[in-house]
Amino acid sequence: MADKTFRCTVITPNTQVLDQDVTAAVIPAWDGELGLLKQRAPLLVKLGFGSMRLDSANGSERLFIGGGFAQMKDDKLTLLTDEAVHTSKINVEETQAALKEAEAFSPQTPAQSTRRQRDIERAKAMLRAAQ
Repeated sequence: MADKTFRCTVITPNTQVLDQDVTAAVIPAWDGELGLLKQRAPLLVKLGFGSMRLDSANGSERLFIGGGFAQMKDDKLTLLTDEAVHTSKINVEETQAALKEAEAFSPQTPAQSTRRQRDIERAKAMLRAAQ
């Protein structure tokens, strides 16, 4: 049977979170989830907030992805993101508190309004990923 794996690398500004062979990946594109397999046509996509699922010979794992970009080229998937956290390490209580704080904030400027909306979207996506 032919090898059906491709390389997946997840990089944040601080560290390389992941670098392994996977058989499938589902990533949170800005406009919905996108499934990827070996020999996918080249792709460059903006990422949103959400859960990324990786399937490999060792099973599945999930990470919360906090925006950024993903590129698939020559059987290599690379995600450059501001935030990547294994969903098992998400602190639900802290995330719920962050959501309440963002919802309670009264923006005074358009920039603050944009930041408030981003914080709310991030917290809600993290809570969904933690489930």
